[in-house]
Amino acid sequence: GFLTDKWALRLIQAYGTEAWEVLGSAVEIQDLGEDFGATLTAAEVRWMMSREFARTADDVLWRRSKLGLHIKGDAVTRLEAFMAQAGKEI
Repeated sequence: GFLTDKWALRLIQAYGTEAWEVLGSAVEIQDLGEDFGATLTAAEVRWMMSREFARTADDVLWRRSKLGLHIKGDAVTRLEAFMAQAGKEI
C-alpha cells in the first residue's frame, strides 16, 4: 500500500511477478532502505546485484534500467558507495 501507482507499474514492467521478491517483506518505504531517487531503493539494488549480477552504478542505472535519465550527481555517488559496501556482503 505504500507504493505509488507509477512506482508499482515501473517495478512490474521491470521484474514482472518477481517484483514481489524485490520488495521482500517491506511494509513501509523505510523497509526498502536508502532511496537513491526515481523510486530506486537499496532493496532493488541489492536484488539486482544478487539476481542480475549488477556490479556498478552504470549496470543499475543504464543496463538494467534507464533510471540514469533521472538519477544524477550526488545520488550516483551514493549509489556507487552503497554498491561497493553491499558487494562485500553479497
